[in-house]
Amino acid sequence: MGTFYDYGIGTKKSASRAVKSYRKAALLGNRDAQYNLGLALYEGRGVKRDQKAAARWFQRAASEGLPEAGHQLGYCYRYGRGVRKNQAKGFELEIESAKNGYPEAQFSVGVCYSRGEGVPADPKEAFKWFLKAAKRDHKDAAHNVAYFYETGRGVREDKKKAEFWYGRARQ
Repeated sequence: MGTFYDYGIGTKKSASRAVKSYRKAALLGNRDAQYNLGLALYEGRGVKRDQKAAARWFQRAASEGLPEAGHQLGYCYRYGRGVRKNQAKGFELEIESAKNGYPEAQFSVGVCYSRGEGVPADPKEAFKWFLKAAKRDHKDAAHNVAYFYETGRGVREDKKKAEFWYGRARQ
């Protein structure tokens, strides 16, 4: 029911009713509801913003194997949102979600390797993860792949490939 209220499917859109439905299902152990309740709490959508509570719900959903939740919890740790900032722990959570095929986490792992956040900087690894996400239609990752090809960062410079990936980023 939470999704129906959240998106106005067959009913009037209501963030507060969505949160109530998500909470009921989350307490019964539904990992998708736990994640969606976490997002609502994180963003303050239909409920007072509470990033600590959001992180707890992300943790519960991540422990049930939901890659999106692992990514979101990793983001919380990387930037200290609702939990004590710990870039290394954030990276560990992100890479686990990335290995499970979640494109947003793959992009984030690329960012971590590119900037040296929670892991030593490694342009080749950054490129590898950006490329994985870009192949799954992640526009920001496609832009980064293009930039790496254009500048020769982490990969051999290739203007034609850069042009191709810039085009994918714009689509």
